[in-house]
Amino acid sequence: MKKLAAILAAAAPLAALATVQDAVAAPAFGPVGAAVTCGAPGAPGYLLTRTCIEVTGNQVRVYGWATPNSPAWQPQPVGFTVAATVIGNAPIPPVNPTVLVSAGGTQVGSVFTTAPCGSTVIANFAVNQPGWPSSPATVSTVVSC
Repeated sequence: MKKLAAILAAAAPLAALATVQDAVAAPAFGPVGAAVTCGAPGAPGYLLTRTCIEVTGNQVRVYGWATPNSPAWQPQPVGFTVAATVIGNAPIPPVNPTVLVSAGGTQVGSVFTTAPCGSTVIANFAVNQPGWPSSPATVSTVVSC
């Protein structure tokens, strides 16, 4: 019993040292980096679409994500529209990229803007391919800065 007590007594300073080292290794600031908000998938079509808004401070990036709905999908170029609006600000011109969509899915386009803290950003992403369903997807978020 005395031997067990001696082992425990010797281990206590090591445990305290580990706790101090962990505390020192912890970051001194809060989370760093972009906050990403992605919306629900768009209407069914050849592709599953999703819109995302990435916010870092007052910098905003809007993009889409397109994933094929069929396991038989062959990579092919597809046209899209990526658009964003900051409520109360001037309109932001949309982008209309044509992107090679792979079987695993592909990130599409980027719309960049700045937005005042507390403002709401609304983003839209859709297929823009003649003869295909547009499968529109929308998301909104508040720029919290």
